[in-house]
Amino acid sequence: MRLLTRALLLASSTLVALPPLAAEGMWTLDNLPRESMEKTYGFKPAPAWLEKSMRSAVRLAGGCSGSFVSAQGLVLTNHHCVASCVEDLSSQAQDLVNNGFLAKTHSEEKQCPGMELNRLEKTEDVTARMQKALAGLAGKAFSDAKKAEQSLIEKECAGDAGDQRRCDIVELYGGGQYHVYQYARYQDVRLVFAPEYAAGFFGGDPDNFNFPRYNLDMSLLRVYDKAGQPLVNADWFPINPKGAQENELVMTLGHPGTTQRLLTMMELETQRDLVLPFRLLLAAEYRGLLLQYSTQSDEHARIAKTELTNVENGIKARTGMFQSLLSPAVMHQKREQENAFRSWVNNDPARVKTYGDPWQTLNDTQTAWRNLYVDYVMVEIGFGAMSQHVTWARTLVRGTEEKAKPDGQRLREFSDANLPAVQAALFAESPLYTDFERTKLAWSLSKLREKLGVDNPAVKRILGKKSPEAIADAIVSQSKLGDISVRKQLWEGGNAAVKRSDDPAIELALLIDGYARQLRTEYDQNIEPIQKAAANQLAKARFAYQGTQVYPDATFSLRLSHGVIRGWEENGKTIKPFTDIGGLFERATDFDPFKLADTWVAAEKKLQKKTRFNQVSTNDIVGGNSGSPLINAKGELVGLIFDGNIQSLGGAYFFDESVNRAVSVHPAAIAAALQHVYKADNLVKELKLK
Repeated sequence: MRLLTRALLLASSTLVALPPLAAEGMWTLDNLPRESMEKTYGFKPAPAWLEKSMRSAVRLAGGCSGSFVSAQGLVLTNHHCVASCVEDLSSQAQDLVNNGFLAKTHSEEKQCPGMELNRLEKTEDVTARMQKALAGLAGKAFSDAKKAEQSLIEKECAGDAGDQRRCDIVELYGGGQYHVYQYARYQDVRLVFAPEYAAGFFGGDPDNFNFPRYNLDMSLLRVYDKAGQPLVNADWFPINPKGAQENELVMTLGHPGTTQRLLTMMELETQRDLVLPFRLLLAAEYRGLLLQYSTQSDEHARIAKTELTNVENGIKARTGMFQSLLSPAVMHQKREQENAFRSWVNNDPARVKTYGDPWQTLNDTQTAWRNLYVDYVMVEIGFGAMSQHVTWARTLVRGTEEKAKPDGQRLREFSDANLPAVQAALFAESPLYTDFERTKLAWSLSKLREKLGVDNPAVKRILGKKSPEAIADAIVSQSKLGDISVRKQLWEGGNAAVKRSDDPAIELALLIDGYARQLRTEYDQNIEPIQKAAANQLAKARFAYQGTQVYPDATFSLRLSHGVIRGWEENGKTIKPFTDIGGLFERATDFDPFKLADTWVAAEKKLQKKTRFNQVSTNDIVGGNSGSPLINAKGELVGLIFDGNIQSLGGAYFFDESVNRAVSVHPAAIAAALQHVYKADNLVKELKLK
């Protein structure tokens, strides 16, 4: 109720450009609200502080954040961010997911298959160069020129060091600005510590996106250099076990994935009316499949656990987003803000001539996108053929064709800048569970037929006269792609070798790719370029309207958000900002997901019950921030971001400082767990936690 009331109040006052709230914003490091931070907190980040913080933060290329916490390449991130690695390293005989993992020496550390870490080294504004290359172009010409110029800039940035350096073009403000981000690329990443699932995800889905929480959602990785030695790094965040006090300034340095706060009303309505309902329904059905599979045996449950956790997390997150867009108050606020902005442009003929009507252009593209969306998701994105075999096959089919082209003409995911990551994933030594793969593939092919229709030409071509179950069984039983040497041979043999292959997964991928490329071409040439050109005009108008107080939507690039440790008021009740270890034992039961791990039961008498466990702060975060360090003004790590509260799920579209909260693991809990529960003396010493 408080959220809706506040939204209505804001909606009535949007005839002028409003400055962001005190804690709102995921800011790029070159455009921080320094004066506002100094006025609010008495702290103005110095260039040296920012440089060190930037080089201490890292990005897990698979979609999370992290940070260096020692001079020997040790990286702190979330347990759920390394869950896939833990699962890949597990087996029926060695269940690291449920039992956890601790390497007491460097030699015991296990390499995470296919994992890549990136550390940002520098950024450069290349807006003028990109806009010059795109001037006066539209449609296919725009798309081709954009790909070519982006690839050229990235290649110039990476030079001859592509295996150690990654360069990405980052589009800010919907294409209003282009920056090139240069990263150090690390692909030898090894697991050092992961708690048991029962500790790393205590409370399971019922507690997810809620607070109070009692979750040790932390793990440790180590980066190794090209010589196979632990990385020696000068910049890292020391952990302060005392943490931060209530109302103390805290900042996150992380990589938020995507937000849609700058979307037009018509774009938001597409999210509300099509995108979110479709994804939620599909995910709910998939969750049912995974739950059914998990009941068949303990081994089935182990195999499906990480996938089920991810699906349930996505359902809860998208449900919150969907509910936000169903709120009349929220949509009224958004509409009033857009109307005020449009009036500002339309009331001045000079502005109309300069900026045109990008809103109408964006509205027009929504019809085409809505017509394309379901086919695009099921075929091009791949929800209609969910299988590790098919994923490998599609990479081989499309990748070998793309890498034979000049870099500037390829699809962006196969550019020279991205090929090392593509190859790392393709050649990763991941376990393959045939029955699980068969179940997922048969189900997803049946969904492809259901969502696109029996008479859809692509469905007829892909399924032919066979049932989804028959196709899945043939691929799982006959495909040789589970053998890394086969995948390498096909990749190195190029597109000709792939097309000669009689592997059933390759044959299916070839059938899919024909229609998928049609969909991709339609989007790349007739939808995205028009949207980007209009968004570019919209960004220029927004800069003139609001100035640099506007922060860009999240783009999985490094951002700083600032806030304070603070609880909130809900239904007349004060939610305190800290939980403690005593609360963990009080919440525990004898049944999952509130059953304590045996290690915690055994260590209870050694633990101080008043030790802080989880905490909340007003930092503005979103998915992708998982694993972000929460730091104080001294550059000390005082928390590990792992979640938001339920009210924060609308954060994709707006931020409400009164109730939006970021949830983090308190460093005191990290210290207590490593010292008393897991007896990780080597890590306690390296992290200087005593």
